Amino acid sequence: MLQRMNHPLLSFTARVVSGSGRGKDIGAATMNVDLSDVPKDLEEGIFAVMVNVDGKDLKAAMHYGPRPVFQDSKSCEVHVIDEVILHAPHTIEVTIVERLRDVTDFPSKDALMEQITKDVEQARGILEAHGHSST
Repeated sequence: MLQRMNHPLLSFTARVVSGSGRGKDIGAATMNVDLSDVPKDLEEGIFAVMVNVDGKDLKAAMHYGPRPVFQDSKSCEVHVIDEVILHAPHTIEVTIVERLRDVTDFPSKDALMEQITKDVEQARGILEAHGHSST
């Protein structure tokens, strides 16, 4: 498993695509990225990332992999921390800072939301510790 590093693990530019809207419905709105833009060697998991949206660097958490709670296919979804993105851009640049954990199944949407809250807090702490702040 990847450990904390003082440099990004990987950066990539991806097109933003329409998602199911479930993230917004459960209080964790995401920008879904085109899976064909995700590097093929990226391991599935939950990550602390920086994302550049229209020239602005923002802290974020990213899910890459299947969505077992919803029995749904693989996705790559970026949740911006402490900011609201009113209009999704056409493309974003993602810089992975640290892998947080594996994708796991949860017994309910509530259990998933509890874990997402923990993931966001962990990502925020990691990104701030690495000197990243939203600009």
